[in-house]
Amino acid sequence: MKKRAFAYAAAAALSLTLCFGTYPASRLTAGSIAEAAEEASTIANSQISTNQFKNINYNNPISPAFFCADPTAVEYNGRLYLFGTNDHQQFEVKGSEVDNTYEQIKSLVVLSTDDMVNWTYHGEIHVDQVAPWITNSWAPSIVSRVEDDGLTHFYLYFSNNGLGVGVITATDPLGPWTDPLGKPLISTSTPGLNGCPNPFDPGAVIDENGVGWLSFGAGKAPGGTDYMPGSARIVRLGEDMVSFDSDFQNIPAPYLFEASELNYINGTYVYTYNTDWSDHSKQWEYDCDPPSGCSMVYMTTKTPLDPDSWVMRGECFQNPGQSGFDYSNNHTHMQKFRDQYYMFYHTLMLKQGSSYRSMQVDRISVDEDTVTITKTGGTKKGVQTIQGVDPFAVQNAASLNNTADMVYNTDSMQNPYLISDAAGAWSSVRSVTFTGSRVPAQPTVDPADYVLTKVDTIMYQISVTDVDKATTLSMHPSTKAGTDCTGTAEITGTGNYTITCDMGGAEGMSNMGYFTASDDAQITFTIDTMLVNGTYAFDLSTELTNTREWADGLRNIWNGFSDGDTVYTGENAAFRYSKSADTIQLYTGEASGETGANAPLLEDSAVLTAEVRGTGTMEVRLDAPTGQLLTSVSFDAPDAFAKVSGKAFTGIGGTHDLYFVFSGKNIAFRSWQVESTAERLMGDVNADGVCSVADVVALQKYLIKQTDTLADPKAGDYNGDGVLTGMDLVRMKRALLG
Repeated sequence: MKKRAFAYAAAAALSLTLCFGTYPASRLTAGSIAEAAEEASTIANSQISTNQFKNINYNNPISPAFFCADPTAVEYNGRLYLFGTNDHQQFEVKGSEVDNTYEQIKSLVVLSTDDMVNWTYHGEIHVDQVAPWITNSWAPSIVSRVEDDGLTHFYLYFSNNGLGVGVITATDPLGPWTDPLGKPLISTSTPGLNGCPNPFDPGAVIDENGVGWLSFGAGKAPGGTDYMPGSARIVRLGEDMVSFDSDFQNIPAPYLFEASELNYINGTYVYTYNTDWSDHSKQWEYDCDPPSGCSMVYMTTKTPLDPDSWVMRGECFQNPGQSGFDYSNNHTHMQKFRDQYYMFYHTLMLKQGSSYRSMQVDRISVDEDTVTITKTGGTKKGVQTIQGVDPFAVQNAASLNNTADMVYNTDSMQNPYLISDAAGAWSSVRSVTFTGSRVPAQPTVDPADYVLTKVDTIMYQISVTDVDKATTLSMHPSTKAGTDCTGTAEITGTGNYTITCDMGGAEGMSNMGYFTASDDAQITFTIDTMLVNGTYAFDLSTELTNTREWADGLRNIWNGFSDGDTVYTGENAAFRYSKSADTIQLYTGEASGETGANAPLLEDSAVLTAEVRGTGTMEVRLDAPTGQLLTSVSFDAPDAFAKVSGKAFTGIGGTHDLYFVFSGKNIAFRSWQVESTAERLMGDVNADGVCSVADVVALQKYLIKQTDTLADPKAGDYNGDGVLTGMDLVRMKRALLG
């Protein structure tokens, strides 16, 4: 099938796409690249599509071109597979002019990653075809375990509208999926529910003993109150994972709204749910602060079937509206991957209508010893890569960070690819490591370690998208003491401007900034970035205008923040509301770690090979769609995929983002790879210039997964099948013995 991207109206697209920036080059020599390529760009910058919906400086949202929500994830064979509600199915039927009402959604989306920033979209699970009895398929929860047949079995639970819970199973995260029951696992008529009016939003977990558990529930049970709705349920699953091995028990979850989830950490069961929108400070009987409206809270226990054993631990993830997004409900999934905890969630970051959602991910701090989750919120920046992309291995073209005017073809979920007819269409891959370590140092700090910092200056970087006359635009942030620290810019038309305000070492802010325009000018602009103290960048992408009510200022304390809530998050910084000071204060941390800027250049020239179909040109650019040309590949393969190569290049090193920019007809893009033009010494997998016992040891460790990388894996591929196996190791040993 083909997954088509949504399209904004022209004005909205303009306001979001004036965000092309250029990352600082990690390591390159412009002259040597241009000299080696011996060619100039044939695609003018003006022809390159600006029809992308995700800011190229962000890693959120996960999907750059379609809507999805309610995340759940499972790890398998070194990759993390992410599943979610297919909001885009509703969007394709109803369009952007109406609200998302979810009734058309009968499928789930599947993506995967091994680095947390580049995601492969594998396609849709057509739940209505697997289980024709469903009404809808929303809010999945997936678990897996190795069973007696030696296979990994996956159990994917989902909401059948608000009517119950269904389950489908597979032995691969990409299917095929089957319906083991032919009916719902749970419905409103299931015996023993004890008045749960909406038995949906399943949250599943398998504990250390291989026992499965399922939580669910929403609505107000008979006798329930606003404070204690009484509808959260948990049950122990049978050995087959599709039956029950206990009675349904109540979880005493105050202010329950929806979005149940279970985790199992250090022998403790962790239940997470979304609270309702009410003021929770009016009634709260626990030893933690009352959670803010519509936030995620968590409870813990060692004995999940004992309602009295559950301990309220408090808020763990705030509402998106408290992190610079639109206010909305949420549905989170906490996942440990490569020794780091992540929180998956959704926002309206790319919304159309009022409520089409996008899945996102950020790091979250979990103390496993005490099973304590540090409260945090979402960011637009997102997470950093956990490993650089290896350009010398074959990479699937559908594994990407961002795209403009390209469409996914997922006829094969195992091998999807991209297609396009649009001039200047492009896709991007984040953090491609040509030289140096593929495991980057993390130049960020734990938000828990941020310190209170005075505000000296604020520089607003803005993009004016509409103005009816020349005007003086004034931004008005104010300090804790109420001092107006106005800065101005002379606006002569649309385009990019900066406004700098001297804050005088303010200890806090009472207003983050509203604007006025002289001469009654009507103006609309986007604050792209707010640079604080010349160091801390807050990427806002927030539109302000005086053409409609309540749209002329950044969010402030009257939005109902709770003490300590994050108002905006930035690069190693956050603005938080302090109830005691009744102000918004800046907290910062100093970046640490190496960035790889001193990585060596490639010693030998290299070529980029791509598997493409169609007729046209592919340009590979560095760090931005309009960035420096690395190489260009022309192709004429209208009927079938062909492997084509560009001219050799050199003078590049370190880590870069690659942008694949296309022009031509009927373009399809399946894979890419960089190959050295130097003669390869077979067996020299550690690339030290000789084939020795050290290479045998390195390959052995790689095959038994004691190490994830080899300096030159192709040097070990003796049989040329593209896969390293024990047979290659045997041939390497034979070659050494002569």
